[in-house]
Amino acid sequence: MSTLAAPSVNPGYLKLELSVAGVRLDDALRAQADVARAAGSEWANGIELVLPEDVWVSAPIAAAGDDAASPFVLSGTGEHCTLRRNGSQIDVRLITPPSFYGRTASSGTPMGRIGTVYGSFIAINPAGACSFSLRGAPCRFCRSGTGVPSDARFPMPVQDVVEVVRAAFAEGAAEFVYFNPSYVGSEDAGIAMLEPYIKAVKKHFDTLIAVQMHPPKTNGWIDRTYAMGVDALSYGVEIHDPEVLARRCAGRVRYIGRERYYEALAHAASVFPSGTVWSDLIVGLESAASTLQGIDVLVQARVLPVLSLFRSSDANPAREPSVPDWDTLQPIFAHLFRAVRQAKINMGWVRDLSFAITPLEARFFAGDDARGSVPMRQFYRSRLGTLAVRSLSRLRRRLRVRRVSDSFDASRL
Repeated sequence: MSTLAAPSVNPGYLKLELSVAGVRLDDALRAQADVARAAGSEWANGIELVLPEDVWVSAPIAAAGDDAASPFVLSGTGEHCTLRRNGSQIDVRLITPPSFYGRTASSGTPMGRIGTVYGSFIAINPAGACSFSLRGAPCRFCRSGTGVPSDARFPMPVQDVVEVVRAAFAEGAAEFVYFNPSYVGSEDAGIAMLEPYIKAVKKHFDTLIAVQMHPPKTNGWIDRTYAMGVDALSYGVEIHDPEVLARRCAGRVRYIGRERYYEALAHAASVFPSGTVWSDLIVGLESAASTLQGIDVLVQARVLPVLSLFRSSDANPAREPSVPDWDTLQPIFAHLFRAVRQAKINMGWVRDLSFAITPLEARFFAGDDARGSVPMRQFYRSRLGTLAVRSLSRLRRRLRVRRVSDSFDASRL
């Protein structure tokens, strides 16, 4: 990717550059035990930084001593750090690994093997690797089956999950819970297995729960997903172009089907509150025109598109597509913000994603007129705003409970 011709004071531009170029750590920072632990641990692919205006980014750590690896140098002590490039610098916050990672749950499993903190969420996969990999047709870029520790117990005990969430909340390392269950090939796609964990978390904690998974075969399971306590839901399309999707994700096309993702997302958006149903699109795996079309299709269905850049994990990166240049990327992100704003889809729910650009963050690419969304974002990030969101979520679910029950009766789930 060519150097982005954009001012580094723009946190959206800076996030994009850091996610591609990574960052070098100065000697003092690299020596810190917690940073070294994050760099070499199996639950982190890099380091997380909080940029100005609360923009989160996951930056790969460049090799020590390789000045050409990244133009960015991070220095400082603890959480308060300085990011330097070409003589300019800004203050950023370094997210160090939570201390609960080193503790052990009741079953004896290290807590860091059960839950991983990203942004304001603690991410948990209670069931292990995706069964697409067991069928010999994994998505090559899929993160569901990677980073799953081989020594963890599956399915995880519910009590272990509750203990880890409690530890994360007590430490202030996370505010919300994110479940990423594996696809199991059943009619429900794995959501039924997740229900005891969701109910346990809702019983013990006043929090919001997000779930990202593959879509079930019937819409009745989407209704049930909402009724069991899920507040935000994602079925990741990831590639809009049908030919590219079939080539790269043979498993999902064969066992689920491309159109089922769009059908399920549209139904979910009719059930869940505005802005709480989202889908990922990966920029760089298909043409820019196809990505733009994917954004429009999702927005038309009232689904929030979230864009991320492809990061190769292939043994031969030369075979992978290169990251698009700035002239290609900027219009895509600008279109993302404008399309969601024009459709009046709530942008405040999906936030603090260090691996992707959210529609609200895309305002940084859409010109000065887009800055009007900041006050609402600040409200949602405040304690009052968080409490209001939780209260509205509970009220809305209660108002729909009879309707969802009727759906159960009709579908005989």
